[in-house]
Amino acid sequence: MKKKFLSVVLAVMIALSCCTAFRISIGAAQSDTPEVGTQTQFAQSSVKGAAILHCFNWSYTQIKNKLPEIAAAGYTAVQTSPVQKPKSYKSSYTGTSDQWWKLYQPLTLSIADGGTWLGTKAELTALCSEAEQYNIQVIVDIVANHMANNTNGGGYSHLNSEVESDMKNSSYFHSETYGANDDSRYDMTHGHIGMPDLNTANSHVQQRILSLLKECVDCGVDGFRFDAAKHIELPTDDSNTRSSFWSTVINGIKDYKSDVFCYGEILNTAKTSISNYTTYMCVTDNKTGNNALSAANSGSASSLASSTYNLGAGASNTVLWAESHDTYMDDTTSGISNQAVFKTWAIVGARAKSTSLYLARPNSTMGLASSDGGWKSTVVTEVNKFKNYFMGQSESLSSSGKVAYIERGTSGVSIAKLDGAGSVSLTAKKMADGTYLDHVSGNTFTVSGGTITGTVGEKGVAVVYNVSEQPESTTPTTTVAPSTTVAPTTEPQVSEVLIGDADMNGKINVNDITAVQRYLADIETYPYIDDTADCNNDEFVNIEDITLIQQYLCEFADSGYVGQIKSLSSQPSGYKVYFDNTRSWSGTIYCYYWSNANTHMVSWPGKEMTYEYTNNSGHKVYSYTVPADINYVIFSNNSSQTVNIPFDGTQLKFYAKSTKTDGKYDYGTW
Repeated sequence: MKKKFLSVVLAVMIALSCCTAFRISIGAAQSDTPEVGTQTQFAQSSVKGAAILHCFNWSYTQIKNKLPEIAAAGYTAVQTSPVQKPKSYKSSYTGTSDQWWKLYQPLTLSIADGGTWLGTKAELTALCSEAEQYNIQVIVDIVANHMANNTNGGGYSHLNSEVESDMKNSSYFHSETYGANDDSRYDMTHGHIGMPDLNTANSHVQQRILSLLKECVDCGVDGFRFDAAKHIELPTDDSNTRSSFWSTVINGIKDYKSDVFCYGEILNTAKTSISNYTTYMCVTDNKTGNNALSAANSGSASSLASSTYNLGAGASNTVLWAESHDTYMDDTTSGISNQAVFKTWAIVGARAKSTSLYLARPNSTMGLASSDGGWKSTVVTEVNKFKNYFMGQSESLSSSGKVAYIERGTSGVSIAKLDGAGSVSLTAKKMADGTYLDHVSGNTFTVSGGTITGTVGEKGVAVVYNVSEQPESTTPTTTVAPSTTVAPTTEPQVSEVLIGDADMNGKINVNDITAVQRYLADIETYPYIDDTADCNNDEFVNIEDITLIQQYLCEFADSGYVGQIKSLSSQPSGYKVYFDNTRSWSGTIYCYYWSNANTHMVSWPGKEMTYEYTNNSGHKVYSYTVPADINYVIFSNNSSQTVNIPFDGTQLKFYAKSTKTDGKYDYGTW
């Protein structure tokens, strides 16, 4: 079983050093519903790596009313505008272009209970409660960097007179003598951006922000977006700059709600290693998303197909968009057509591990849901469902002429044809031979001899894969049956392999080093890697095995078992699964499992799990090795239990989240 590492950088350095011989105007509103492939792929269990709908300026009630459509469109979460009381609110002020920015100049560090276009605290609670019924999580925007001004300026003397009395203290604000500067980390975090800049090193300010987050969680909120996050200092900054803000606030809210999702707005640069932020949260990568939309709009398929994350945070720590509320409202992208956004989404919305954020282009009236239906169009819906379906599977981006495309796993591809409808012939880097359905147009695509052929429909996007539906059945009290669809795997069936041939292409080369690195970094999964890459036969795949492959390629005498032939069965014998007892269930922890072919593999409550260790959060972690051919798993203590968890071997670590209406616990992964 693989070991986790904080970074794969060390592996890369060893690989390089061991052997020197290796060398858009707004288009018509798109409100069409899915025409083909109307099967709904369920929302992902975690926001991280899934699709978020940015309900910019929508009221809580408007979002709640749209939840059936949001769920059907494949989103895992919704994001609201800032929840604090905005500056200069008047119900008669309804023009989006005139008023939206006031939500980013808060008067309070608590949830606005009225006095905002978004609604009341009770309506936020009602949204969260209703969203849970659709397996949709709620993320709210938080402004923690500054408060509302009376005139443009950064210090206490510019504070709006309506700011809550508890915050009227000059020690709670930074100096007003200079503005933010991206060339200086100190100026970036201590200078102002036109509003009174909060002294986020102050313990009272930190506790007020943490209190706001807890207040949101008590309403049912699942996550937070932090506005202007790069303007708030880190514990790792130098002695003149640093503060404990992020460690206090993020660790504090995660102690309060362990599975909370957090991400910060980082635009262009942070003037510090981005890993200093990703220690606490995911981050936006605006350059990558903005460049992708520009490429789609200008017809540059090769640029659209770039796999690079410009900020360097890595896929799993990145929130990626085609456009943001800032780019739309400042008219940078408002003139770009929906069709260009859709083609961008076909790539950025289909990427592995990164979290995708789709902006619902706003209504002209504050508080109303978007009148532009692009967020639920056929293309966006099918890309979202594609992303959910291939959760945990690898990606490969390519381009050919005016076509950009991303393959996921070995059985799916999302295609953006920038010059419109027409036939394509593309090189398959990953896809297995076969006949596949385009869920946008209904056309048939064929993969044969390493070539993908088919016709992209009038929308210029094809989302190509086959869905395998599993029959549903009820869940009895003591014998549990499956009730969820599982994506099929199309991994190779083999009898013999070369030890060291991690990617199983029949030869050992530097690509196998890369495969192990990607595996250790959680970028890609390989079904037999515990056998093919365990080069020292210690039952672990880790950096030591990379070294042995390097030694073999450099013709060192001592290279472990690399190059030897090993026999395998037609599939792995089993998977070791882990359960983090976040809910502190007492007594024995059990693992119950079954397959579609055999729903009675074990009797309820299942097999007793083995205690492994207590993690840094004080939770006990248990393990059990399940057969490789199972399709579902449940964890319980024979009193409380999780829901039915789909299992295909690509995710092995689980925990219980909040309870659902039937009393069972939803699940998360880690």
